Amino acid sequence: MKEKDKNKRKFNIMKWLYKKALKDRNSIEKVEDAFGIKFPSDYTNIVLENNAATPSPNTIDTSRQTGKAFGELLNFNLDVNENILSLYEELKNKIPNKVFPITMDPGGNFLCYDFRDDEANPKVSRWDHEQKFVVEDKELIIEDHENQSDYYHLDFIANSFTETLTNLYGEEIEESNSWNNFQNEEKLKEFSGEDLVQVNRIRALQGLPPIEK
Repeated sequence: MKEKDKNKRKFNIMKWLYKKALKDRNSIEKVEDAFGIKFPSDYTNIVLENNAATPSPNTIDTSRQTGKAFGELLNFNLDVNENILSLYEELKNKIPNKVFPITMDPGGNFLCYDFRDDEANPKVSRWDHEQKFVVEDKELIIEDHENQSDYYHLDFIANSFTETLTNLYGEEIEESNSWNNFQNEEKLKEFSGEDLVQVNRIRALQGLPPIEK
């Protein structure tokens, strides 16, 4: 059995870390009205209890890449600087119509709901902030596109939010009120890849230096 299969966790027993209490439950409806869509209930039920939280484990595969970070749920507290509406405003010209961000990873990539094919059952995809390119004669070339969104990859992840959570794998991060887990630098050097990126993001929020291997 593959290591990632051993580490999969069902969404209903998943740990959610660093959640921020949702100040106004009606904010979900406000976002839906702004987007002109209706979020699936499996997603909104998670947001109600785990607003802006990070799941553990936190690694996901896409149709194009493996070992990418799920990141953290976007914040539905609309009075903070970085919330789901403000981030969509920054991103909307770089993603297709009827595609809306729902998580963000430390590298500025987003998991998105894609409502283009079925507005009642949106798929989950990953928007990559790196522009598409081809290599010709050892030279990196970014081809011209008519639409700005065509410069970026939007990779399929799953047919639903529940399926996305079920497929998460990787090292688990334990939340600690004293932050002792994020001060033990030798222990944290055991992390790698996207897991280490996520650890360093949490350390940065606490004013701690990044872990360098």
